[in-house]
Amino acid sequence: MKVKNILLVIILSFLVVIAMPVQALKYEDRPNVTAYIAGANHLDRGEKKTVYITVYNPAERKKVDYFDQEEATFFAGREDMLFTAYNVEVKLEGNEYIEVKTPAQKIPALPPLQPVNLAFVVKVKDEAKAGKYELKLKVRFDRIDDLAYLDTYSPQLFPVQKTVQNSNETITYEYEVLTERYKLKYKEESGDITIPVYIEEREVKLEVVNVSAENMVGKSKGKLVVEVRNVGEKTAKNAHLVLETPSGFKAMQTPTLTMPIRSVSTSLPAYYVGELRPNEVAKAIFYVRIDTKDEGNYTFKVKAVYLDEYGNIAESDPVPFGVYVSKAPDFVVKSVESKVFVNAKGGVVVALVPSTDLDDACVYLTTKPPLSVLSAEYYLGDVQAGKEYTAVFKVQASDEAKPVTYPAEIKLKYRSLDEYFYTDAKSIGIKVNPKMKFEVYNIPKIAAGSEGIVTFTIKNVGNFTIREATGRLTITDPFSSSDDTAYIGTLKPGQTAEIKFRLSVDADATPKKYGLNLEVKYKDLEDEWAISEPTKAVIEVTPPQPPYGAIAVVAIIAIVAVAYYLRRLKK
Repeated sequence: MKVKNILLVIILSFLVVIAMPVQALKYEDRPNVTAYIAGANHLDRGEKKTVYITVYNPAERKKVDYFDQEEATFFAGREDMLFTAYNVEVKLEGNEYIEVKTPAQKIPALPPLQPVNLAFVVKVKDEAKAGKYELKLKVRFDRIDDLAYLDTYSPQLFPVQKTVQNSNETITYEYEVLTERYKLKYKEESGDITIPVYIEEREVKLEVVNVSAENMVGKSKGKLVVEVRNVGEKTAKNAHLVLETPSGFKAMQTPTLTMPIRSVSTSLPAYYVGELRPNEVAKAIFYVRIDTKDEGNYTFKVKAVYLDEYGNIAESDPVPFGVYVSKAPDFVVKSVESKVFVNAKGGVVVALVPSTDLDDACVYLTTKPPLSVLSAEYYLGDVQAGKEYTAVFKVQASDEAKPVTYPAEIKLKYRSLDEYFYTDAKSIGIKVNPKMKFEVYNIPKIAAGSEGIVTFTIKNVGNFTIREATGRLTITDPFSSSDDTAYIGTLKPGQTAEIKFRLSVDADATPKKYGLNLEVKYKDLEDEWAISEPTKAVIEVTPPQPPYGAIAVVAIIAIVAVAYYLRRLKK
């Protein structure tokens, strides 16, 4: 089956022909070009911005008067050609304050009511003042003015064969092509379009005028006084200055935040400055907690949160400024002297040198069992850098402690403005001295069944002097006593003293050496009572002695017997 499709191919060819005077076309609402800025037409000084301009042809298809039948036949179904702008060229021109960076742009054809967006890059100079400015859009285009020449040819047939898929059948198509040759006469149009733009007043913009820093030291609390100027052209109403801090710093609320403003930004500490007009200077005071201990220059930022001219919450861009922070306070431990003994309280004296001047400084000591700190804090007051100070602590060693050196930590507490902070802790060693020891000499003797005074010699083999000491015997069978204590008094290291006890021994006591426990109660170096470990006091029990009355009777009887015997011999 043969299907005939007629495809009309318009061959545009421009031939040089002899100009002949003809009557031009007459039609209403000829093609034209107009333009406007797509979107906001507000610019900022110093801004380089892409401006989008919409160009379109507002012509509408209306009545057309043809000169003859040939024109009417040619334009039949082609009336849109008459209302289309051809070879459109658009060039945006700036002025002394606004520079256009984009060259002229071209559109081959602009049909009616089909807008096209063109992008132009403009640069606004910094010295431009706020207000309305006019840019000039120069437009040039061509429109059809007349049909200058038209020639047609007889239709021609062009056969084309195609094979049917999945078949041996071949179908032949014949196309009938009508060819023609024509020439159009164009008329050039041009004009200028005014594009209004507005340069806005500068938004509120801060400039840091001066920064005063006080006590900006690592591991402390510092104070910043920041002065800023509004270099914008708008007024910030109900303005607050907000401090943005780097990592390791935390801004703190100040009592002057009296006019809260509903904004996420004011979750940060803010300082109320009220109305900030153009070129006015405002001062804000911020307190900063400094957690870092490293010295150096750190970048802070300040911005304004305010109400704009419409009553809306607005923020200025944050402005950076640098602050130097000194190294955190530190100290050096020069020496540690320990007078701590096993199962006793003792003093620990620490000599240290701070690296910086500090106010209301205290020294803190911490330990772990078997040591316990009885006085953990020692007040130094205001200290000077490089000067040596001494801190004294009272430490107790339990009876489980060994005569070795135990680890401990020491740190400084100091006042920074109205708060207190701590330095990093340093490790020290606290030596525990051996427990106080005594030795007992002499082995007194006492007969079984008798009562008497036994004398011992006691020696201080410890490392310090004891005072108000008394010795006490632990009385066990076969001994008994109505007074088991003896006064020793003061006994220096290596010094000896005699102590006496009155003891009674059971009559049936086995003669031998007995060991009794002797303890010494004394006041130590800290004027605390302490009791020594028991020391053996040896006593020798001897056989019982006969009663003196029985011996006398025996002696008398012996004398009488001897006298009687001698008398008999004389007789």
